[in-house]
Amino acid sequence: MAKDILAAMIEFDDSSKFTGVSNSNFDVFEGALARAKAMMQEYSDDKYIKMLVAPEYYFSGYASKAKTNHIDSLSKGSKSDIYSGLRRASRQYPNILIVAGTIAYTKGGGCFSSASYLSIAPILAGGNFLLKKYKVGNDKYQTDDAFSTKTSDSTFSYKGLTFGIDICLDHNNRILKNSLGGKTVDVHILISDGSSPSPGSLATNKSGGGAVVFCNMTSVNKGKGVNGIMSVSPNKWGNLNVDVNSRTQVAKTGQALTGGFHIALYSGQA
Repeated sequence: MAKDILAAMIEFDDSSKFTGVSNSNFDVFEGALARAKAMMQEYSDDKYIKMLVAPEYYFSGYASKAKTNHIDSLSKGSKSDIYSGLRRASRQYPNILIVAGTIAYTKGGGCFSSASYLSIAPILAGGNFLLKKYKVGNDKYQTDDAFSTKTSDSTFSYKGLTFGIDICLDHNNRILKNSLGGKTVDVHILISDGSSPSPGSLATNKSGGGAVVFCNMTSVNKGKGVNGIMSVSPNKWGNLNVDVNSRTQVAKTGQALTGGFHIALYSGQA
């Protein structure tokens, strides 16, 4: 039986004005979560799976330079503070599945080790972490420290559904799909700063069904896809593809919130 999903997404009309969220301005994220809660208030917690989804690099020092994006990573201590804030926020809104974008952070760099840069996507519900997914591939946005990764799961279960996640270019490299060993997920989450859902990389049911929850840093990205919850079906070559026409935007904030972004609410089924 299909389950109804609502996903409130943090979106930017112009990401060049975004400078990132960190532990020092975590209240920006809390404001987004409060607005998402208000937008979903009229929908039953029992009937709907409710989500707040942020894009890749939401927690970072984000800047646009020379027509490309540059990521200044946060400290490991800042990451720990963000974790504490996320747990607190998740306890305050226990019926919202929080996909908190990614945290770009640096560790090491002392007398006995060189600095390394990592990007991790934390996912929480009810005050608990359901997944901490490390990005596998280096997108070369970070120029100061060497990219690194850690082994991490790509899937989690929530309210009877199996979710899987890709982070930007990991999707093109089929990181989630290849990790499943032929199995599938009900909901394929893709958080991004440029990549979009790609036939051959989707990991939902091979005969169709399931859904893709796609949140890019820029909501409409020059032909590279649009944010939303989209159904999935095989194309004429037998590869899964998203049906953009299945995308339903329920509401969007009229004015940008503190931090320069909107909250857009999408509905779908998996």
